[in-house]
Amino acid sequence: MTDRRTFYEILEVEPLASSDQIRAAFRRLARERHPDRFQGAARAAAELEFQAITEAYNVLSDANQRGRYDQSEAASVRKTQQLTNPREVARALLAKAAGLANAGQAGEAREYFAQAVAHDPENAKAHHLYGLFLSKQAGGIEEALRQIDQAVKLEQNDVRILLDASKLFARAKMFARATRFAQQALQLSPGDPAVEAWLEQLRSSMAAGGNG
Repeated sequence: MTDRRTFYEILEVEPLASSDQIRAAFRRLARERHPDRFQGAARAAAELEFQAITEAYNVLSDANQRGRYDQSEAASVRKTQQLTNPREVARALLAKAAGLANAGQAGEAREYFAQAVAHDPENAKAHHLYGLFLSKQAGGIEEALRQIDQAVKLEQNDVRILLDASKLFARAKMFARATRFAQQALQLSPGDPAVEAWLEQLRSSMAAGGNG
């Protein structure tokens, strides 16, 4: 059976993930899903999954290969836009947007992100990625907050979205909301080291001065 997941989905990272995030994801998955940890039929399945993880990492960890991969993923956008399923259209547009963003073509990327959100307004991932993208653009933080806030409203049980929302609102010095999002993330994932570390950093920022 053909694996229809993208390399980003296999590594459980977003299309805008940094090299460090990709490397960290690979190390985590390599530990959790190494075939030596399984026996029998489970080991055979783990070997296939580990091969997929390794292939995804080899491509996404190399800037040139990643660029070509992003382009190939985006090549089907025109065909996909002819589909009637808004979520499928949005997914193709997001792939195109991410490829353009990674290639430094911010203007075009912004247009594709906006189209993705317009095609599927209930798509939390689209709002999430659009918000992260905007947060890196000059003068984009206000719209970024609106997008990430909408993502939280649509998907309130996603730790990654909550954590990113907390960081963006903290950046805007809206510490009360930032704290609320971080605490929600911790409730969903108790003991999560990334969430706990961020909460500690957030408390330090609040102690230095700020309000929500």
